[in-house]
Amino acid sequence: MLACVYVVADGPYIKHWGVYPEQDRHKRYIYVSDVEALAESPHRLPAQFANKLYVRGESGMGYTIFTVVFSDGSRQACRTGNAVDFIRYPKGKGPRDVSDVLPHEGRKADPVPAPDYYWCLFSD
Repeated sequence: MLACVYVVADGPYIKHWGVYPEQDRHKRYIYVSDVEALAESPHRLPAQFANKLYVRGESGMGYTIFTVVFSDGSRQACRTGNAVDFIRYPKGKGPRDVSDVLPHEGRKADPVPAPDYYWCLFSD
């Protein structure tokens, strides 16, 4: 079982990245033929917040720093690559607890690194 997997059509993926994930030593991948079932990831950042980060772009060359604000007012700084859809949540919190993200904030707050994730491509 893999908790963090991007499932995407191969055409747009190749257009953006230029090579298949198995040809990139920096990427992890799983073949769609090996997938038995799909479910929502408990590490997923809700789409509206991930999209807000994508609009604002990377914080530096190849990375993104941001702070997640939770509905109880607590915050967590996060550090990811250019893919921001999966984060490590604090104990007792999850996607439903997110109330906002603050792009490019949290550098001095010891940002939590993103969990490992995989790419899974399918033909569209």
